[in-house]
Amino acid sequence: MFEVIIVGAGPAGLSAAIILGRSRRHVLVCDSGEYRNAASHALHGFLSRDGIAPAELLRLGREQLRPYENIEVRDIKIVDAIHQADHFEVTADDGTRLTFRKLILATGIVDELPDIAGIEAFYSQGVFHCPYCDALPVPALH
Repeated sequence: MFEVIIVGAGPAGLSAAIILGRSRRHVLVCDSGEYRNAASHALHGFLSRDGIAPAELLRLGREQLRPYENIEVRDIKIVDAIHQADHFEVTADDGTRLTFRKLILATGIVDELPDIAGIEAFYSQGVFHCPYCDALPVPALH
């Protein structure tokens, strides 16, 4: 049995995993492959990674988890969670059931685009969901 399951493998989920892994906890990170910032060209505001592509940040995060034998990352989408008396049980979309002691939900949010015909064609090309990911860099002050 895993001690902790983390549902979500974005920056928050991977950060939680590395802290728990360093604390010698047995951790499972579940990655659905669905990312809010997938359409973004770059992320901004992450110290030492300003302007990095979202997929590259996630690749680096997974790479940094590799030395921890007590952390496992699975490409699996969790669709249900139940709290029992002394543990949690989650169910994946393929029917897999997993049990563990603690649950961290690091799933982020889902953006809902306005009901405007054709807006999808402009998403990340002029219509943006996040000023941190998609805003232009601040020009140097003189």
